[in-house]
Amino acid sequence: MGHGNGSRCKMDDECLAVWTNTQLFLKSSSDSSLKLTSLPTAQLGAGGYNNNSVPILDVSFPSDPEELGVLVQVLTAEGDSKVLTLLYDLSTTVWSLPESTREHSSAGNFSLLYLTSAMPEALVWDSIYVTYFFSNGTGTLQVLEGNMTSDLVDAAIESIQEITAGPNGDFLIHLTSNKLYYGRVNMENVVELSPDELPEAEFVLYFDMLGRMHLVNYDSTASSATTRLFPLQAEVYSSLYPTTSCPFYRFSHEMDIDGYYIDVGEELQIWALLLYPNGSQNSVEVLLRDGHLLQQNFSSEIHPSSLYTSENMTMHFSSNVTFEMLQAEKTGSGSKTTGVVTVEVRPKQTSYACRGPVNMVTSIFVGCPPDRHIRVRRPSGSEECSSYQNYIYTLSPNMYDPTYRGEGCQGCTENSTEVTFDLDSLGCPIDVFYSDRFRPTVDLYDGDQFVREVTEDYFVWEAHGRTGYGYNATMQQAGCVCEAQTLAGMLTAGNVSSPSEAWGPQNYQPCSTPCDPPGSLSGQLEVLSSSGVSALTFGSSKGIFVFHLKVLDPECSYCILQTQFAVRVYGSPSESLELYVYLAVLAFIVGTVIILILTYYMYYKLMAKEHEKVLQEWTSKEDEEDQDGKEDGEEMEKEEEKEEM
Repeated sequence: MGHGNGSRCKMDDECLAVWTNTQLFLKSSSDSSLKLTSLPTAQLGAGGYNNNSVPILDVSFPSDPEELGVLVQVLTAEGDSKVLTLLYDLSTTVWSLPESTREHSSAGNFSLLYLTSAMPEALVWDSIYVTYFFSNGTGTLQVLEGNMTSDLVDAAIESIQEITAGPNGDFLIHLTSNKLYYGRVNMENVVELSPDELPEAEFVLYFDMLGRMHLVNYDSTASSATTRLFPLQAEVYSSLYPTTSCPFYRFSHEMDIDGYYIDVGEELQIWALLLYPNGSQNSVEVLLRDGHLLQQNFSSEIHPSSLYTSENMTMHFSSNVTFEMLQAEKTGSGSKTTGVVTVEVRPKQTSYACRGPVNMVTSIFVGCPPDRHIRVRRPSGSEECSSYQNYIYTLSPNMYDPTYRGEGCQGCTENSTEVTFDLDSLGCPIDVFYSDRFRPTVDLYDGDQFVREVTEDYFVWEAHGRTGYGYNATMQQAGCVCEAQTLAGMLTAGNVSSPSEAWGPQNYQPCSTPCDPPGSLSGQLEVLSSSGVSALTFGSSKGIFVFHLKVLDPECSYCILQTQFAVRVYGSPSESLELYVYLAVLAFIVGTVIILILTYYMYYKLMAKEHEKVLQEWTSKEDEEDQDGKEDGEEMEKEEEKEEM
């Protein structure tokens, strides 16, 4: 990168820095545009420097994604020109001088480059000298030649053309004489490479994300550029030969280079494995930046064998902050509990002969994970509801709270208002019978990935200021020992019109916390939770309710969790009375039919018995007559026989 009076820029992931000699513009991941950032002239003045003019020489991003290093030129009280490195925290907008500072003579143009490391380890150079700022010391880079060292540059015939850094803490120095030097973080000497295939024409070297070196050759006569892989590791071995021993056999890990997110109460576990010769004093080393933000527990299992010794280190990180700590931070009265913890894992002993990578750096973002949000759970088997697309319903003036000052209600108490149901944002409304108690079930998501059910406290309010709902439990019934906060009280106390601004994790006080005096516990409890007793009730109301829902408990998440959902209340008392009448009439008709059927059956059974009885009597009478006729016939035969005799 050239130097001059023109503007320059550098970008690191979502952070962008643009600067001139006198102005610095920054855009962090949370900003939508570049913002002019003032240099810490007051701090420099307090440090004994002349702060009337502070030219910016260079800018570089450390491994911490929320930091920026700025190289500036200052004048001492004695009038000497010096170069200093300043650190700027993008999240807190606070400037600081790094713990390891060194003044440089400003005889030439200076550049700044941070290397991949947990600590802000950097190189500052001009055309001749490279100064290193490592966690193990500060000094000027020398060239390692066997057991001897020598200067990097012969100022009479050459100068530094560029320095490029890789993703694993290594870097390459390219001189105008086409000499190449290879170095690594925390190693105070560099080794000279002697490649045979370097082009004589202009070329540029750069590392890719995997740590491979590429060489780009520009042919000015043909106006073309070609690129090829540069055998960096082979060149390093060649320059070190015959001293090519490494103090370990293998270094591996389970770390994500893109980083991790830890929310309130969450945990993270990662591991690293090192294989090294028996009898060696090597081990896994862990470096942390801002490690106080997380609780840490490191444990190692060492297993010696006949060929080597293995160390398996497990690193456990957790965010166990308290309610009081979180609320103090949100109100600005406590220490910071969010930020970025930079973690570097590496072998304690290494050398240039070790095959890279020989360290691993990652970031743990302590705070709100991206795309984390809440959703109100719909009942299983919910039907399709396309009929609510562009559905319009009317709210009459008597449906509104006259004291409501929130959004969505302008002149509502004077005129009826037509509301268009926003199906895309709200989804299908949840059906609730008017006499049922309703408590929303809230789920936590990362994108479309379910995380867990929200068990912490939350509250709801109707988006249009509609009345017609309440709560089934009083504060006393819910077990409160102190008068609970209410939405109306928070709106009045905060003198704001938005319920979302008036009440949230920053000012929530659970009613289970004792207070003196306890206040009145007869009011309705408006705070809901999955394990609480309070729930929504709708009385005789019916129709559509659109609710906002916001989580109150800061121990749920660093995120501000808020969502919307809709409820359709059906079966009001008048409708239920008509239903009861219909059911009664239907029951009467059905009962009458059953009685008639039973009566007919009993009548039929009775008549059948009478008919059987008559038939039996008739049959008996005929049998008796036949018997009498037979007896009379026998007597007549006997009389006839007597007369013949």
